[in-house]
Amino acid sequence: MRQILVSIIVSLAIAPIAIAGDDNKVNEQWQQCVLAAVDSFPQNGGYYTGAKPNDTFKKTAWKGLHQAYKMVLADPRPVIDLQLAQPSFCSSATYLALVKALLLWDKDQKISREAWLAMKPFVGIVDNMNPQGYYQSDGEGFWGRMNGNGPAVAVTIHELKAGYNFTAYRGAKTNACKEEPNERYLSDDEWRALPIWQQAKPGDFMKIFWNRDDDSGAIIGDNGVKGDLQEHGHSVIFLGIDSEGFVTYWSSNGPGENPAEMGYGIGRCDKTKIQRVVFTRITNPEKFDNVKKMPPKHTNQYIYDLNGKKHSTTKELKKHCGIK
Repeated sequence: MRQILVSIIVSLAIAPIAIAGDDNKVNEQWQQCVLAAVDSFPQNGGYYTGAKPNDTFKKTAWKGLHQAYKMVLADPRPVIDLQLAQPSFCSSATYLALVKALLLWDKDQKISREAWLAMKPFVGIVDNMNPQGYYQSDGEGFWGRMNGNGPAVAVTIHELKAGYNFTAYRGAKTNACKEEPNERYLSDDEWRALPIWQQAKPGDFMKIFWNRDDDSGAIIGDNGVKGDLQEHGHSVIFLGIDSEGFVTYWSSNGPGENPAEMGYGIGRCDKTKIQRVVFTRITNPEKFDNVKKMPPKHTNQYIYDLNGKKHSTTKELKKHCGIK
């Protein structure tokens, strides 16, 4: 994978990239740590979101997360064993890539033991760090935030004051999904030409809201109402725009026809497959020490509610992501 990442970065370097966000900062050292973290993952390993083992997957991704984050109360920081984090799904991949990048970046121990302890995913398994057997739902603790619907990563980074976010929305195709009566659906050429695609940099975190024929890509979150259109999204790390103009990214990709052969890897798509996008750029990784203020059941209500309780508007998304 390293050769692929290098070729993407080199191809981007020859094109001018505008800086996005309120503070116009880019932490190049951090961006490189993210890419190095991505490069350390195994290939594939299976894609599975189920809560129980089955004939294809003898272990769930949730148990893999628990096993991969090796830390006990006395440890100053965790050891991440990515070989154990298989199978996987998209938000488990981007969460682990973030933690791995933090470990690569934090040479001066700016992140406290208490923060590392709070970053551990609580997935309903009892151990000395989780004697109650807590399971973190979307929005609860750090892992629950990173695993949420909608712009969960962007909201979490804004909450920690660790970076900034920028977004673009193509609009809704149908009146039923429009937020405003005069909302216009951008043409393919207009959407492909938006400056945001040049503003993004390799190593940015990216939430994709897919453009689906039923228009559900316009929707943020899941309101829990059977029969209603719901969000269709993907949590990824942006790698660049390739020579054909396609968006290139890394994540755990699936499910596909053969989920056992999917999982960690590089994906690509035409910009027109995306209806809404939120980019997150981390500029102050030392702020992840603030995760110590997010105990296991400390809840971000906005993220929590997007998991089966309500949809969000674009205005609400921008507010909770700190986007003006």
